[in-house]
Amino acid sequence: MLGELDLATVILMQKCSYIVGLMSFIYLRMSNRYLPGPVALAAGFASMTIGSTLAGYGEWNIVSPALWQLGSVVFGIAGYALIWLGLKALSDGRFVNRKTTILACLVAALAVVVAVQVADNNAFRAALFNGCATLAYLGGAVVLFAGWRKEPLLSRLALGAITGISGLISLSVMKSVLFPDYATINLVNAFFFIIMLNFAIALFVMVLVAERSERKLLLLANTDPLTGVKNRRFFFQTMPATPDPTDAAMLLDIDHFKSINDRFGHAVGDSVLQEVAKRIGGSIRGGDVLARYGGEEFIIFLPGAGVQKARMIGERIRSAIAVTEVDCGGLRVGVTISIGVAASGDMSCDLLTLAEMADRALYRAKTEGRNCVREALAA
Repeated sequence: MLGELDLATVILMQKCSYIVGLMSFIYLRMSNRYLPGPVALAAGFASMTIGSTLAGYGEWNIVSPALWQLGSVVFGIAGYALIWLGLKALSDGRFVNRKTTILACLVAALAVVVAVQVADNNAFRAALFNGCATLAYLGGAVVLFAGWRKEPLLSRLALGAITGISGLISLSVMKSVLFPDYATINLVNAFFFIIMLNFAIALFVMVLVAERSERKLLLLANTDPLTGVKNRRFFFQTMPATPDPTDAAMLLDIDHFKSINDRFGHAVGDSVLQEVAKRIGGSIRGGDVLARYGGEEFIIFLPGAGVQKARMIGERIRSAIAVTEVDCGGLRVGVTISIGVAASGDMSCDLLTLAEMADRALYRAKTEGRNCVREALAA
């Protein structure tokens, strides 16, 4: 089937792929006003649309060779520079800084200068065009893959793979036009594959934006906005409904927190909550899960810790909070915390029961002088 396609038809299909991408990115810009990336991507695909239109007109002898040969490659160079800038902004989640933009513009300007010199040489012109495509797409793949650890989304990997394949195909085309005796890909077939990949780029840019938005909404739904730790909803929906006998729970309560609010104001109280959450987070193990239980209370799930290990961790937390006053904008506030620890042991119980056991242990800590760790008594 691919062998039956002529170059003019492929160019027309290529222009359609750019138009679809352009419309997709315009929609993204309209629906996400402050989203970085769509404007540059839309401008890049618009430039590619103009370039492919000129190339098509040249194939159909509608415009002079000098116009379409130079115009198509210049718009192509500009388009690929903009596409790379758009992919980088989309990947980083922020607008590209001035230094990077200037560098991309300088590379594009240098390519345009070269294009003017080689415009009437089909092989050199095609090599330059595809060389710019290689740089843009492989560069886009690099920034997308580089951001995986910070944002592990499957759509990011898919978009990186698609742009990487596009770059490799463009590299193969560049090699084929410069060294036809060692051609590794049919040019019509290469254009056809790139067309399919253009559609895929537009699709997965949309998917990445949607998946990122969904992830942000889920994060907001599961996070306490004041302290930045997980909330009670996340804790009871995510932790095991029936903990193992060695799993432990810890309930923590800031001592005399109401007095801090009454004496210094709620702004200071908020600062205390934030600092306490920070110190707790720095004192627990990597696999432990901290959440704000409500008010001035926090809860921790400690998998496999058992009562004794959990109590040791509790003492470490208590000491980390009591040892240094909390700095609230120049005002230093002494803070202590009471902690209750529980593990189901041989008695099988659900997560809510385990939390209630830790709550009873916390009550003991408060009645026995506060600023201490107590474990749940055997039933």
